[in-house]
Amino acid sequence: MVYTAGGPSAPPYSFLRKVGQKMKTVLRLIFLLLLISAMSLLQPVRAIAEIASAPTGKIMYVDTSEEGKTYLATIDPDGTGKSRLTPAYSNIVFPRICESSGWMGFTNKTPDMRSEVYLLSRDGKKIKKIMEGVALEGFSPNGKFLLYSTCDQKAELFSYCIESKQATQISQELRVTAADWSSDSEWIAVSVLVEDGTNDLYLISTMAQGIVRLTQTPGINESFPIFSSDGKYLAFISDRNGDNEIEYLDLQAKKFQRPLITGMYPTLSPDKNWVAYEFNEKIGICQGDGTKMKLLAPGRTPCWIK
Repeated sequence: MVYTAGGPSAPPYSFLRKVGQKMKTVLRLIFLLLLISAMSLLQPVRAIAEIASAPTGKIMYVDTSEEGKTYLATIDPDGTGKSRLTPAYSNIVFPRICESSGWMGFTNKTPDMRSEVYLLSRDGKKIKKIMEGVALEGFSPNGKFLLYSTCDQKAELFSYCIESKQATQISQELRVTAADWSSDSEWIAVSVLVEDGTNDLYLISTMAQGIVRLTQTPGINESFPIFSSDGKYLAFISDRNGDNEIEYLDLQAKKFQRPLITGMYPTLSPDKNWVAYEFNEKIGICQGDGTKMKLLAPGRTPCWIK
């Protein structure tokens, strides 16, 4: 019934108050039931989120658990499933992989400090030495080329065609200390030894777009950059605060992120949510924000693989 002027007389105030109180009680009950229902729905969502956030793939690294020997090995992100891929070498450093071709590679330092670059199949059954006097830096995304730097005073960067065995110089008068190829093939991130004896970060275009200097920080080392799987971020080492820590650079926004992860030689998980690194001669992992840290095994220079 609609109450208007000239119509039936309005109900007394006490009646309206009782109706209002009953309506409030009903609304409270409805709200409570909806809240209980929502909480029951959220439980499986939380469980799915926790499962989805768990790190996947494997971590390839240099196993240093035996004195005087090094092995190329893999381990699951939870610290289980360790497997050695090679016999013992004197001093393996910086293993790398190309997911598209399956090739893996590493540099071995001999007792007389010569550098050797080896390629091996993903199962480790085929191993061959392909170069001497250089250090392996990485692979092109299509697996047809690898990057290497010369082990001399110039420390120049080259690409090497695995099929034709032809090398092409990439850097010019840049003393390259580390390099990584972006997933779209268009850029190579490098750390370069500059005039004051520290490292800065650069991008070198593979599409004739020139060289971009990313950092210029006198007295601070920023080194060993590695791309995220989508090419939008770099992870790298910085000694800005005195210790070696892992930082990120958003390449689009040109903004730095510093999550306070103490360690060296970062490598990002395929989903970008986790990072593996070397800390106190052990392999560690944590989430990208520095939480859920865990040490897995004695070793160094990890490389996260799918």
